[in-house]
Amino acid sequence: MHNEIVLNGVLGEFSGRILQSSSSVELKALLGDVLAALGYRFFGYHVVKHAVLHDSGSDRLPIGIFNLPEEWAADYVSSNHVDDDKVVELALAGKTPFHWESELARCPMTPKQRLILRKAEEAGLVDGYTLPLVSRDGEIAILTVFPDEQTKSFAQQKYNENLLYVLAQFFHIRALRVVMEERFVSTRGRKRSFLSGRERETALWISRGKSSWEIAQILGISEKSVEFYADSVKRKLNAVNRTQAVVKALLLGLIDDADEQPSCPKPVRSPTRSVQVSAPASP
Repeated sequence: MHNEIVLNGVLGEFSGRILQSSSSVELKALLGDVLAALGYRFFGYHVVKHAVLHDSGSDRLPIGIFNLPEEWAADYVSSNHVDDDKVVELALAGKTPFHWESELARCPMTPKQRLILRKAEEAGLVDGYTLPLVSRDGEIAILTVFPDEQTKSFAQQKYNENLLYVLAQFFHIRALRVVMEERFVSTRGRKRSFLSGRERETALWISRGKSSWEIAQILGISEKSVEFYADSVKRKLNAVNRTQAVVKALLLGLIDDADEQPSCPKPVRSPTRSVQVSAPASP
């Protein structure tokens, strides 16, 4: 009975605040409060893989929302541990949630991977429970929670697992967008080069509802070239169609109708036809 009361309270608080949370600070406070009610002290929401957010030289990302010990988090990022983290490796390899204690015990690890885990233990990050989160468009994140050692209960943790799965999925939907937006605000100039000038122009005119033929006339290029640039934008953004590609480009700040003026439309001549004009008949 007590567990049901706690569960209902957690769900009520989460559903009441999730849609109102529009920044990483608000989402951090929300998840921290909800998880604390379930007996968890630390958590880390980590965007592991994203087609657009990748930094050069690495195929994994060290960004997200977390309340982990600051000194440990700073060392994790500065040491680029994300590239060697065994937990991240396991999350990328499968979609099933796992407990660190049981899963890591049977996995072979490199000396560097063992060092990363030892640092986590020294920071109080033990008995982690990791949930891989995969979006429809291929973005991958993980949510790892750590129980409060003073109030830890194995039975309570097992009871929480289904609820954690549901909370993690809804949190991921909201948090991924916030992380993407905030990341691009901070690195906007560098990330704008992700799309070429022609790709940005093509995407911008698509966002204004122009067809391939119209864009070709506006930019003074062939319709086939427009299709090429549009397909390139879709591929780079992992989009299934033009509409989704444009939405992603706008969301990520890769195109901006407010401060970027596309090429001025060029006058389009209507096709002319030769007309035979008969001379007027003599009166």
